Amino acid sequence: MKEKEALMDEGEKILEAIRRIQIQLECVRQSFEDATDDALIDSYIYEIIALQKKYEYFLKAAKEMGLTFGYQKIG
Repeated sequence: MKEKEALMDEGEKILEAIRRIQIQLECVRQSFEDATDDALIDSYIYEIIALQKKYEYFLKAAKEMGLTFGYQKIG
């Protein structure tokens, strides 16, 4: 029973991480669109790439666990 609860807790953490990353990506993309300084543009590009890698990692983990996001099965 505790193992099932631990898996559910881990699944919730993964889904929450996905939600958080989606919000962060949206904010960084908006900042990128508004940026005019080359250094800031470069930093936003690196940040977007890093967030996309995290997003891919957590999506893969969610898929492996058979998690669903809302009504949509992941993967």
